[in-house]
Amino acid sequence: MIVLLCSVLSAGPLPPLYTAVEVDPFVVQPGVDFPADYQSALAGDIAREISLAFKTVIIVRPGQAVPDGHALLRISGVVTRFKPGSREKRYLIGFGAGATVVEAQVWFTDGTTRRVVLGRQVRGITWTGAGGGDSQSAGTSLARKIQKICNSSRLVESN
Repeated sequence: MIVLLCSVLSAGPLPPLYTAVEVDPFVVQPGVDFPADYQSALAGDIAREISLAFKTVIIVRPGQAVPDGHALLRISGVVTRFKPGSREKRYLIGFGAGATVVEAQVWFTDGTTRRVVLGRQVRGITWTGAGGGDSQSAGTSLARKIQKICNSSRLVESN
């Protein structure tokens, strides 16, 4: 038993689980007034954050073939809440007043088996910025948190 354990430990780190990522366009839950331009930018924000954090991971566009030898992680989600906030309140009051909030149920799915590997409720917030900040940057905040989940859950190859 000890010999087996030593051989496993000396073999080095396990290979990364996913080396390619596809980000599907997020849909919006009925009744949530999430602007169309924010929705179209969200998948791009997530793909950008992942490509910046994981230099060796291949970003695959929806419908594009996955390169041979690469395991695919699909990221999809539903925007469940959007509070536009107020730029004026963020600028004049600060301390979180007027914050823009975007919440989404996010699924991380194996591209081959279509099995959900992980599901999380994620929240992005903009509460500050130059001139009160931009409400659309709440999507960027959401994208960064999704990238951090990929890292902390060891879903994708780490640099």
